[in-house]
Amino acid sequence: MLQAWFQLLGLLPRALAQRLPLMVVASWLASALIAGWTIQNLNTRSSALSEAETTGEVLWSLVRLGISATVPDVIETTSGPYELRLTDELDGPLPPDTVPLILELDGQRLRAAVAFPEPARLTSALRTRRTPQEAGARLADLSRGIARQDLEAQLVVFAPGGKVLQIRAPVLWQDRLGQTWVVLMGGAAFALGLSVALALSRHLVHPFRDLSRLSQGETRPGPLDSTEALLIGDRIRWLSERFRRDQERKSRGLAAISHDLRTPVTRMRLRSELLDDDVLREKFGADLDEISSIVDGALDLLSIRAQAEEFHRFSLVSLLESLVSDYQDVGRPVEFAGTQEIELQAASSVFATGAGMSVRPANECLMEGQPDKLRRAFTNLIDNALKYGGRAIVRVQPDAPDHFEVSVEDFGPGIAPDQADRVTLPFFRGHATPGRGVGLGLSIASEILELHGGSLQFTNTESGLLVSARVARQTTPERPGPEA
Repeated sequence: MLQAWFQLLGLLPRALAQRLPLMVVASWLASALIAGWTIQNLNTRSSALSEAETTGEVLWSLVRLGISATVPDVIETTSGPYELRLTDELDGPLPPDTVPLILELDGQRLRAAVAFPEPARLTSALRTRRTPQEAGARLADLSRGIARQDLEAQLVVFAPGGKVLQIRAPVLWQDRLGQTWVVLMGGAAFALGLSVALALSRHLVHPFRDLSRLSQGETRPGPLDSTEALLIGDRIRWLSERFRRDQERKSRGLAAISHDLRTPVTRMRLRSELLDDDVLREKFGADLDEISSIVDGALDLLSIRAQAEEFHRFSLVSLLESLVSDYQDVGRPVEFAGTQEIELQAASSVFATGAGMSVRPANECLMEGQPDKLRRAFTNLIDNALKYGGRAIVRVQPDAPDHFEVSVEDFGPGIAPDQADRVTLPFFRGHATPGRGVGLGLSIASEILELHGGSLQFTNTESGLLVSARVARQTTPERPGPEA
């Protein structure tokens, strides 16, 4: 069934510019047909009821004609929507679902019956009213009541002298759908058409949703891809491949520059050792160290995503506690503000007095990612806090059902508000202080956090600068770009 559906959809034009007008026209035609069918059935039934209600006198004239007729032969006549057949006896037995009646017509009591092929739904509509009615009004109510049953019917009147009047109204008393069924069927058809239109709409936009999967290497087109989607997909693949080649070319060029610079830098170090001036020799060494740091840091920034590391499930709290312990072991002023302990007081009894106890709630902050890269990112944040603030406090807490927030607070001068959006740019330093790095630490940290579905945010506090790092609980490994 599904295969036949796809084959049918495959007959549509390939271009989206042709599919959309075709779908709009088809939807308009389907809705017009459903609305027309529903309105036509409702109008047909309403017209039949109105005509039955206004033709009571016509029906009464036929009944009078049958009652007053003295001709023994069969008489068949038509007046308005009614057909009269006058016989000496019934043509056949009445069906089991016949409804017997007594008609009071201008002082005459006549036995009558309404014959239905199946049980009538509204037999109360056939009964006479409590108040007296003229003959034409009574027969009008009866004709309308018969029409409301939505069944083929025949009115049989037993006249004096044994004559039998058999009256039909093929236009008014006919088998048709009731008003409720017409509305239900129209609504069901509209809902079905709407579901088909929604399914077609999903198929129309499905190729464009698949374009987002190109970065994951899924390049094979689907059976319903439009011409525009295929062209866009080809363009995306070409741009992705070109970007990958450009990045590789930049990384190789920078690696070559770094490799070629090592030889002259080494020679300059050796030659600086020959200088008699110690101050000048130290300045030469510092400049050469800065050159090496700039080139190696830039190369590291460009290749951070390509560095291979398996994804693991680990505790973010344990990673940060271990990192802070390493700083504390070498005497650096770094503090980890973990979960606060809760003091509980035990209940006293006749056998022992109550004693207090401390409980630390479990807060491991389990996540899945690359722990070595994250350790490096948080190391850069702590180093930055120590450089400019002298002391660092690290905290971690759940930020949302799918994210954690790690904050690093320092006690430095903070950062200018207009520089908050630029501090993660390569080689940008918020404070131009000599000997404090080349401005790549925050760039590398931001790149690693982005790789883990997170970001960096900087907020000035009363004590210094608060750096908030968001990281996702679940990180999807990046796949290599699509091949050309």
